[in-house]
Amino acid sequence: MTWHHEGVPREMPDLLEAQRQYQQTEIDVLLMRFRARARLGRAVVRQVAEGDSLEDIGKNLGKTAEQARRYRQAYREWLRDHSEEALDQN
Repeated sequence: MTWHHEGVPREMPDLLEAQRQYQQTEIDVLLMRFRARARLGRAVVRQVAEGDSLEDIGKNLGKTAEQARRYRQAYREWLRDHSEEALDQN
């Protein structure tokens, strides 16, 4: 592929490549954050299964029960869109 077909002069391929890398990094960071939030949600699910309340979990995290519920929901959403095994990948 030639660079000029993408509207970038031939002498600027480094600029376009740097932009692509930046955009990919933004995507990667969002996935990392979503995965970490889902892992936290999985831990919340496990604690609830052991008998802890969302209020206690939130308090232990320095958050509210509502935030603990949101973490749990993030885990459920992860499972809807991804596998459990994918959650443990980096």
